[in-house]
Amino acid sequence: MTEEEGLRLFERIGATAIANQAILKCKIAGFPLTVDNVILFVGDFVDPTRGACANLVEMIGLAIEEVIDCRDLIERSASIE
Repeated sequence: MTEEEGLRLFERIGATAIANQAILKCKIAGFPLTVDNVILFVGDFVDPTRGACANLVEMIGLAIEEVIDCRDLIERSASIE
């Protein structure tokens, strides 16, 4: 693994961890689990106004979408069986 690949992997892991924490906070707060609602909680972990965080915030958004899409897919699969 190159240094660049390692950095990208580290960023992805960090983004996924922050996304999971934001999803958990959203769920505990009683908000419906939507991308827009979860993004409201991302600011508790990352300052989206800082230019240096722009890429990370984008990666967090993608991670949130992936988790919610997987959750919806699992729920649909369970209801078919």
